[in-house]
Amino acid sequence: MEGLSLDPQTRKPIVILRQNDGKGLLPLWIGAMEAMTISLVLNGEELPRPLAHDLLLMVARALNGTLTGVDIVDYRDDIYYAVLLLRGPAGLISVDCRPSDGIALALRASVPIRVKADVFEKAAREQEPGSIHPATRHQAGSDAATDMARSADARKEADTLAALLAKGAVPEDLGEAAGPERLRELLRALEPVSRNKM
Repeated sequence: MEGLSLDPQTRKPIVILRQNDGKGLLPLWIGAMEAMTISLVLNGEELPRPLAHDLLLMVARALNGTLTGVDIVDYRDDIYYAVLLLRGPAGLISVDCRPSDGIALALRASVPIRVKADVFEKAAREQEPGSIHPATRHQAGSDAATDMARSADARKEADTLAALLAKGAVPEDLGEAAGPERLRELLRALEPVSRNKM
């Protein structure tokens, strides 16, 4: 996996996979929640309780099964198809899954993510030339989901600050230099368009 990025045009998260030879890139546009769960693994975050992907791996282990890999097996009508490869008492079985879920599981289990060669070829033929914006290629090492989380934190802080100002209170950690009028100025700078983009 090359990394997570944001599509500069649509602002949607993209998982970018790279061929082993380094030549081909495969972009998969995913939802914000899927990006978050992948981001947690990439950033080594540990949560006190298991998320759905963690739970699925725990259930597989409890049933004497292991995830051995994730294969992205098809691309048609602008949709990618993937399978989980699970080994258990009944042998090796494959289970249909969304690629984003498969990638989240593969990263957690440290197993390979494979893409069939013809999927790379189909995607290259069917996607518009330049569909991966050049800026996106350079951002792949950055973490779009972390950026989204930071934006959500900033929005939460702005809302908290607005509530404090409405009560006439100034947070102690801002000190005397940041009086209520300066804080109101900062909040106005976030309204309405900038704040909505966060």
